[in-house]
Amino acid sequence: MTAREAAWQSMLGSDEEEGAPAWIAERDRRGIGFVASGPPRDEDVLLPGAEIYAIYVFPDAWRSGAGRALLTTAADHWRGRGVTTLVLWVLEANVAGRAFYEAMGWSADGRRQEIDFGAFSAPEVRYRLRV
Repeated sequence: MTAREAAWQSMLGSDEEEGAPAWIAERDRRGIGFVASGPPRDEDVLLPGAEIYAIYVFPDAWRSGAGRALLTTAADHWRGRGVTTLVLWVLEANVAGRAFYEAMGWSADGRRQEIDFGAFSAPEVRYRLRV
């Protein structure tokens, strides 16, 4: 098992009380997407706050409602735990992703950072949702 596989197995198998829940969307008993979340990593996101660490839906499941269901599930989970602010980072050039978040009520909050992919870097922008 690779380190990445072990990390995902640990996160997906963890008790939600540990504070970093993730959900998987399925269609016909096949995973078509996931969302992972947890405590905010940015110091300027005050508690009660949480962060969407990753959301991904396979392209053949785009526009199926899976992404909306995943993001809504995560927001509802955190709202139920008293969180008032959710944040997420998205690549600045990800026009489709940004349009999706905006359609879901998220707004860019003005924060920007470079994400390092090793061989190159790319700018990310942070989005925020009041829950």
